[in-house]
Amino acid sequence: MRPCMRISLTVLVAAIGGVGMVLSVGAGDSSGPFLSLPENPMVGGRLFMEKGCVACHAVHGVGGTAGPDLGRVPAAWSFLGIAGVMWNHSPKMDAEFRRRRITRPELSSDEMFKLIAFVYSLNYFGGMGDPDEGERLLLRKRCLECHSVGNHGAIRESVPLDRFQTNVSPAYIAAALWNASREMTAEMRQQGIPRPVYGEHDLVDILAFIRREANPEDAGTTAYLPLGNAINGAEVFRNKACIRCHAVRGEGGNIGPDLGVSRSGDVVSQLAAAMWNHGPEMWQAMAATQSSFPELTTTEMSDLITYLHFSSFADPEGDPMVGQRLFEEKGCGTCHGLVPEDDSLGLPVAEMEFRTAPDVIAAMWNHTLEMEQAAEVAKIAWPQFRPGEMEHLVAFIRSRVEAGSRVTDPGPQ
Repeated sequence: MRPCMRISLTVLVAAIGGVGMVLSVGAGDSSGPFLSLPENPMVGGRLFMEKGCVACHAVHGVGGTAGPDLGRVPAAWSFLGIAGVMWNHSPKMDAEFRRRRITRPELSSDEMFKLIAFVYSLNYFGGMGDPDEGERLLLRKRCLECHSVGNHGAIRESVPLDRFQTNVSPAYIAAALWNASREMTAEMRQQGIPRPVYGEHDLVDILAFIRREANPEDAGTTAYLPLGNAINGAEVFRNKACIRCHAVRGEGGNIGPDLGVSRSGDVVSQLAAAMWNHGPEMWQAMAATQSSFPELTTTEMSDLITYLHFSSFADPEGDPMVGQRLFEEKGCGTCHGLVPEDDSLGLPVAEMEFRTAPDVIAAMWNHTLEMEQAAEVAKIAWPQFRPGEMEHLVAFIRSRVEAGSRVTDPGPQ
């Protein structure tokens, strides 16, 4: 079992907070599912505590145990993907609220957005790694023939890795590994050492070993690196010419893979390993496009990885026609008519005042108790949404709301 980070939520929010982030996603206008990410995803961490989520859900071992530890769920989620999981488990959560005699917390559209952004961000950090596995990796990949950690290694004149022991974020070693990758590759070739290939979790395990074994006298102040700034990361992606070869959700070059894909767990380690593993191919592509090798500071690496991580937070625009079919199949139409003339128990879709995905999800969350009671009376099983379905339902609801607005709006007088 992989050891995970144990740090209080208060420390977690304080250490990572204060990072401004505004990133345009989606359509980029009022018709899009939402306009931008919150300025600071860690604000949702405060909501996680204030709304009582922490009473049932832990984050890396800190919090309640009635629900899953959200810091240990290796899911490649999106905004509506997380919302769908919340909906599917709402009856169980309501039963737990009743058992604990807790009032179900209401969430505004803005609060829902920030809370889900916080949950989404948890995959960025991953766990604290396994130091024993880190030692095995360094030996197996022959890293300790050129590097030392504490009293380990130094077969030949070495470059100590002890300086990374105070780095909580793997972004530090990721930047150092990238910047020195060409020189290291040349040295390994000269020494007859095969160039290692790193797995998704290898860097966090190596860091765990460094933290355990490094010389304490070489330690400085613990260096916390906040969640990066995604808007700055987008600038890094452009200014360092990454966009010449790579696209993000279809925008950019096509020489390398599109980097705007969903990832789960140890995101920094995954991307750093991928950059190292594919270094030689990237150097060839840089030469072919006459691009210089882009060195990255630790902050730039953190910002770049944050940008790539959050690039898949926004869901693709759904298909209203598919959403209408789901609306009927899931039994939503049993209580919600499409127009005011329909004899419906719930609010007709055309009268719903939803403009964004967070509007829809917050309303569904806040009215879950009434919907549970209505489903029980109508003898309808609680509908379950599979990944990718919620975006179509939201697109259908928004299309009907917008159509109703055009009919009722008399326009300029």
